[in-house]
Amino acid sequence: MAGRGRPTVEDKRTNQYRVLMNDEEDKMLDYCSKKTGLPKSQIFRKGIEVLYQQVRLNEYGQDYDGHISLRRIVNCPNCGSGNDIDFEDYITNECCYERQMGSEIEHVFICEDYECTSCGQRFSVEGSIHEYPIGAYDSEHIEVKEC
Repeated sequence: MAGRGRPTVEDKRTNQYRVLMNDEEDKMLDYCSKKTGLPKSQIFRKGIEVLYQQVRLNEYGQDYDGHISLRRIVNCPNCGSGNDIDFEDYITNECCYERQMGSEIEHVFICEDYECTSCGQRFSVEGSIHEYPIGAYDSEHIEVKEC
């Protein structure tokens, strides 16, 4: 019997990219892979799909309010449990900067004295989330501190 190998597919993956990641990004990728059972390459593809759809929705203005979600799961510094926090409720400043592909928005927030939903201990969260171009997630910096 001749070697069988993989069956051929119409949409061959011939483009290759090398991605450098820091330790935190690598932990997030590992976490997503373990929780979903998907290989890491598929997680990258899913992330691209999500961002692509976000940008397209923004472009066509369909069922989209024009901005990214500011909702995040933040781990309590006391017990480590995840807390669902919508930073939209804690915005202190929004700055807009003009860049090559349009505007960048920096959402700055301070969430003081937040009570953990699991242990009841209080902690604070502050930072910023950037969208660039408008409607597409760019980056974030979030600091969590014990009160």
